[in-house]
Amino acid sequence: MLLAPVAPAPAVAAPSLTELESELHTVHVNLVADQAKAKTLQQATDASQAQLDEVNGQIGATQQQISATQKSIVHTENEIGTWQRRLKATRAKMDAQMKGLDAVLLYTQQYGPVGFLDVLLRVASFREFVSRASQVAEITTYEREIFDRLDRYAREVHQDLTSLAATKAKLDRQQQTLVAQRASLAATAKQRADVLDQLHEEQSQVAAIEADLQKQGQTLWDAIEQIKAELADGQLTSSQLFSLVQSISAVYGIDPLLVMAVIQEESGGNTKAISSAGAKGLMQLMPGTASELGVTDPFNPQQNVHGGIAYLAYLIKLFNGNIRYALAAYNAGPNAVKEYGGIPPYPETENYVNNIMYMYEHGI
Repeated sequence: MLLAPVAPAPAVAAPSLTELESELHTVHVNLVADQAKAKTLQQATDASQAQLDEVNGQIGATQQQISATQKSIVHTENEIGTWQRRLKATRAKMDAQMKGLDAVLLYTQQYGPVGFLDVLLRVASFREFVSRASQVAEITTYEREIFDRLDRYAREVHQDLTSLAATKAKLDRQQQTLVAQRASLAATAKQRADVLDQLHEEQSQVAAIEADLQKQGQTLWDAIEQIKAELADGQLTSSQLFSLVQSISAVYGIDPLLVMAVIQEESGGNTKAISSAGAKGLMQLMPGTASELGVTDPFNPQQNVHGGIAYLAYLIKLFNGNIRYALAAYNAGPNAVKEYGGIPPYPETENYVNNIMYMYEHGI
């Protein structure tokens, strides 16, 4: 039956079910890769955080050492002060002793030893002189012992001061080393913190990409489910029908515009169409042909179009790429075309072939 010309197919077709499923697969692959990257970044973040914690621990330990060293320096400085005061007192005593001895020496130089003893002892008899001389000798010996003790004590104090000064210098060097170490650790901690911040930023970016991929995946999934529901319902828009035809035609290497012309001629795009001969669906498959093609539900657009395109591809191959002969065979059967050696002289078949070729050649 010859039908009125139809509007041309849209220039930009909606994505087909196969294309949507392919896009969904790509999104899934990207999502898996993104999640793997997120896991790697998390591991790197954990490792960097552990390193940062370790460096901060080292900084804390170094700070404790610096504090202990500073306390030792203060303690040493206090000891140095104490020993300096002791040395000062010892030197004062030694100075006093020295002044006493200097006075005796000066008097002896002026009056001689006899005159000195005479003045010093003030005796009237030789016996008393001997007794006083013995006492003077004892006093002199005792003073000499005191002087020697003070001198030894002064040397010991001086040695202690020298030792304390060396200890303080050592502590100062240790403190300088610890301060430098703390500065180095602080710089390392700053680097680790910067790396951690960068990892956190990358994690945020990866999380955003993951969220976007999940959103894309959900959108594609919803579109696929909608198309599947529409296919099951048999309700398709022209763009959806063209997308379906386009995806299946690509498998069999047939121009989708030719298939669209066949569908228009056969059913006018009605998924529920039934001819008087019992042909069903968009491409009007006869029950026997549908069964041979594995079509269980001829009113399911996807099954019907897949079966119809497969049959049309078979006929085109059967007649060596002659599209007119294949179309005639689709309408009248391949045996009729073989019998007449071309398009059978049936008005219906001739109109059928001419209508389809006109729509196909003029893009209607």
